[in-house]
Amino acid sequence: MSESFLTDLRTLIDVDSSVGTRARYSSDAGLTRIPPLAVAFPRTPEQAVAAFDLARAHGVPLTARGGGTSCASNAIGPGLVLDFSRHMNRVISIDPEARTATVEPGCVGSTLQAAAAEYGLRFGPDPSSQNRATIAGMVANNACGPHATAWGRTSDNIVSLECIDGQGRRFTATTSHDSALRDVPGLASLIDTNLAPIRTQLGRFKRQVSGYSLEHLTPEGGRNLAAMLTGTEGTLVLILSVTVRLVPLPDAPVLAALGYRSMIKAADDVPALLAHSPLAVEGMDRRLVDVVRAHKGPGAVPALPEGEGWLLVEVGAPGEDVTASLERARALCADSAAIDTVVYPPGDQASALWRIRADGAGLGGRTPPDGAGGGDQQAWPGFEDAAVPPENLGAYLRDFTALMEEFDIDGLLYGHFGDGCVHVRLAMPLETPEGVAHSRAFLQSAARICAAHGGSVSGEHGDGRARGELLRFMYSPEMLDLFARVKHVFDPDNLLNPGVLASPMDEAEAASRARARVLAARSGGPDGLAANGAPATALTDHDDAHATRPGLAPADSALQPNDAAANDSSPSPDVSGAAGGTGLAPADGALELQPGVDPLDANLRRVAAHPMPADGGFAFTHDGGDFTAAVHRCTGVGKCRAGVSGTFMCPSYLATRDEKDVTRGRARILQEAANSQLVKAIDSPEVLEALDLCLACKACSADCPAGVDMARYRSEALFRTYRGRMRPLSHYTLGWLPRLTRVTARVPGLARIANVVMSVAPLRSLAFRVIGLDPRRGMPALQSGTFTAWARRRNLLAGSVPASASSDPISGASDHVSVASNHVSDAFNPISEARERDAAPTSSDPARERGGTTASSDSARERGGTTASSDSARERGGTTASSDSAREREAATASSMADSPILSGPRDPSGRPYALVWADSFSQTLDDAGARAVVDVLEANGFAPIVAPDACCGLTWITTGQLTGAKKHLTSLLSVLAPFAASGIPIVGVEPSCTAVLRDDLLDLLPEDPRSALVSGATRTLAEVLSAMPASARRLPSLEGVEIVAQPHCHHYSVMGWDTDQALLESLGARVTRLEGCCGLAGNFGMEAGHYDLSVAVASHSLLPTLDAQPDAVYLADGFSCRTQAAQLAGRGGVHLATLLAAYSG
Repeated sequence: MSESFLTDLRTLIDVDSSVGTRARYSSDAGLTRIPPLAVAFPRTPEQAVAAFDLARAHGVPLTARGGGTSCASNAIGPGLVLDFSRHMNRVISIDPEARTATVEPGCVGSTLQAAAAEYGLRFGPDPSSQNRATIAGMVANNACGPHATAWGRTSDNIVSLECIDGQGRRFTATTSHDSALRDVPGLASLIDTNLAPIRTQLGRFKRQVSGYSLEHLTPEGGRNLAAMLTGTEGTLVLILSVTVRLVPLPDAPVLAALGYRSMIKAADDVPALLAHSPLAVEGMDRRLVDVVRAHKGPGAVPALPEGEGWLLVEVGAPGEDVTASLERARALCADSAAIDTVVYPPGDQASALWRIRADGAGLGGRTPPDGAGGGDQQAWPGFEDAAVPPENLGAYLRDFTALMEEFDIDGLLYGHFGDGCVHVRLAMPLETPEGVAHSRAFLQSAARICAAHGGSVSGEHGDGRARGELLRFMYSPEMLDLFARVKHVFDPDNLLNPGVLASPMDEAEAASRARARVLAARSGGPDGLAANGAPATALTDHDDAHATRPGLAPADSALQPNDAAANDSSPSPDVSGAAGGTGLAPADGALELQPGVDPLDANLRRVAAHPMPADGGFAFTHDGGDFTAAVHRCTGVGKCRAGVSGTFMCPSYLATRDEKDVTRGRARILQEAANSQLVKAIDSPEVLEALDLCLACKACSADCPAGVDMARYRSEALFRTYRGRMRPLSHYTLGWLPRLTRVTARVPGLARIANVVMSVAPLRSLAFRVIGLDPRRGMPALQSGTFTAWARRRNLLAGSVPASASSDPISGASDHVSVASNHVSDAFNPISEARERDAAPTSSDPARERGGTTASSDSARERGGTTASSDSARERGGTTASSDSAREREAATASSMADSPILSGPRDPSGRPYALVWADSFSQTLDDAGARAVVDVLEANGFAPIVAPDACCGLTWITTGQLTGAKKHLTSLLSVLAPFAASGIPIVGVEPSCTAVLRDDLLDLLPEDPRSALVSGATRTLAEVLSAMPASARRLPSLEGVEIVAQPHCHHYSVMGWDTDQALLESLGARVTRLEGCCGLAGNFGMEAGHYDLSVAVASHSLLPTLDAQPDAVYLADGFSCRTQAAQLAGRGGVHLATLLAAYSG
């Protein structure tokens, strides 16, 4: 039947049933994998309805999907998945007078926000995923976000939904229907006969979004069908368009940061703060901030008040100026119980704090290092967004954190504390069946604790498959059956998102179950209903399973289903009473699994994957030596789909808008290869297809908050696929390019002959076709002579370490070089790799360094240039953060650089510090102008430059997956460079991609070689070396009035960070336009056959339009490929930083 269905479907709509697409859509951002039958991409509502009608006729289930960011596994399903995000993603209209907007279901939240902002309006709900989550997805889950405190949930902001239910009835749900609810026959009578349980169990506090919000359908609820359908997770209707209410933007929102001794103390203070009518009250743990500092550098976090936990409280209103907002913020701080406060006016610092909070879901995907070699574990959703009434939040967190400790499950706490909603990613041991059982017991215990505090197991992300089973701990069996009966009214055949929330139940079955419960109660035994509704004498195998693996919590320490109390630390032994005396889930045992609802441990993705140990390629040292663990860093939060301003991830997706070409989609294919179900192995064609358009730009390694490095995974997959086999010709051509260009550079006249031959278009085209390159590409000019030959003529070539600087290459200088390595992490690498997280500060001592100054808990501290009162450790009114504090931190950093090992290393007889210039293969044989200029600039600034002997880092071998050859090259390179590094001489790279190899890939390709850390720690960029000098000692030209269009090389941005370069240029007076994203050539990628069109599309995102808009600007690009791309596509020459500085110095 499926084949006939798919055949008919293809006549109606774009559809893809390939193995690769089914694998990519088998998961969202949750824990579960369910491969669909096919994925379709509607362009119009009529196409979506036609596809659904056909699915109903064939009995095929249907799941709607937007951005795929649902972390409860509620955007996946076994039948047809409709992806609305590809085509139906527009804002249809905005009515500024009525303050409403109508959008297509696949419209991304930030798209609506940008359109509404033109009218001074916004959509109130703003989940952190709004830059990739869709409006219909927000409707499905009743999303909220930080500003729900002021503007409510999605359900509070819905005007109408155009939709179609499981019986094919198309209607518009609005906020007020007639008493009979004629659009949905039978619904009103069902509600009216169950008013008592609805009134007592539902709508008890704002963030109670678990289950169906039937309170909106009561007479006093106004028969608000639109609000009721919000949060039903696609189980009752398919949404075709959405009309939402908009709210006016506050004029000058001000952010107050309040520091507390713990997150629990912060939670205790929330009710007092709500009296000030804030726009948002967000909680943030110190450990989350420490992860940000480790992942993106200390400069990524503005100066915060003292504390181990913070509340970020935003105040403001339309028509309220910044002065009034600041006064309100100070009054709020004065009324708080915080130990310290800082107030941030609108600006960069406030925006930086919001970014930290917005990245929480991804940053929380790894637990922070504990400083003793532990931590840095994979953390998962599962109990992602539980919520309790705000007045119960502190007590709830005490019990929940005690439970985490009892089960030895770590996680970072943060969330929407103003609404009582707590986000947490949990380091649950999901790799083994024993670990899954342990985790299951934990989640059930957590649900009991949440219910004991009157809470909801979901506060905004939906229940999905992660928490649908846990509703039995919140609601009475009668309420769960009522949900099932509502499902029957809308979708009696269970076609819409089956397995989630409820399965349809008719009146007769519900009555039979009610009678069974009465009989069970009279007999004093369990109610005897198992998951399938049949009599049983015990709970199902899924209930409260416990692990027996050593080191996990024993079964008797976990909460059993018959426990009268949720936990010894719970404030009340009566779960029902603690939930408000409403007679919710019984406390005395027998909590059956609801029929048709997927158990939370069914179809888990991680446990199905088998290990892929390191095997001759990368070591994956930060993932336990396991390629499988590395690819499972991706939990699907989807930031790679967002295109966030100021970031580079993910260039191929920004060009194609296809899930196949995004970091998450590629990770899903690799994860499927690890479980060998849909994708059979790492060398399957689906893997090669997924990785083909990956530019290996490494942007994800910096921009993905979970530290995914798809460039590394691509290289490893190619290595495993082609090991011992014939490779594509382009691998040999481009991989061995450094060997070929060395020949043409060294043999007199050969480069000139080759350039003449390759300038003949037909000959070049033929040659390129033969060797696997795109014939539309030009051939970069080959250079006669090498950089080292030039250096030899100037007596700069260092065959060995200068006699005055020599020392033992390993033991004699290890301490010295270790210091150098730390400076790379702390001072020079503002966007450090996830691999450097081990340096994250974890001390709980509140006296900590902040931005180069030391904070003290018992002395007055400077805050933004003002000193707190001498008789108080803080200003209770909330010190206003200075707008100059960023510059102050930069100055402090610059001061610390004065003691850098760059300047304290060995010196020549005239007292100048040595600097070793290492020229990569590109700079050696294709364009040595930048390398020569590096020597000149260093010499002009008081260094004694020496040039390293010719040695290749193996970059082109790495990018083509020839890792055995790459390791040989790196081993040879270490023999050349390690003696200099061991002597304390800094190594100055010329080409960013090759410099990044030494800073990053080297450490995971040759981790056992102690020279790797020496060389990596000693390697610098030119900007880092110059910035280490006191400004007064630099001999650099003025760039006043010089307009620069700068293309940071992707690897420069991702591994070393380009902030140092930009700061240096701006300190010289240059006006810098920094391009966002990859140039598109990406080394060998854009040269290979089949990649040209995407390469041009990527260049069209930022590079080409900016060059066109600024024809007179200097094009600055340290990367050879970035200069080549601009020359070939825009006819624009580019210069290296050193070339620019040398030219203006003349």
